[in-house]
Amino acid sequence: MNPTFPDFAALNQDNLDTISKTNTAAAKGFETFTKYFVDLASKSYEDAITAGKQLAAAKTVIEFVQIQTKLAQEAIELALEEGKNVTELTTTLVKDVTSPVTERFKIAVPVATKTTKKAA
Repeated sequence: MNPTFPDFAALNQDNLDTISKTNTAAAKGFETFTKYFVDLASKSYEDAITAGKQLAAAKTVIEFVQIQTKLAQEAIELALEEGKNVTELTTTLVKDVTSPVTERFKIAVPVATKTTKKAA
């Protein structure tokens, strides 16, 4: 059986739906990223003010160094945690964006293979 115009029209409509789903997932993912980084920037600003106040309150050089060391350790731990969060967000975004295309390929490849074999 050869594909007909309605077959191609349905295929194209499904492809357009897939593109729409992909774009929607990408927009949602980038919105999530934006909110995440705005929140992170706000928290970082507040943390910097708090750290400055703590350092300014130090009464001795030793106390200053102890506070600075503690803040550095916390900053490293936070950076590792935030890196992990960004990785998870990125993984989710990639899965959400590629999922509609992957599903489309699972449907389209067997159809294309059958059509190619019949034509040969």
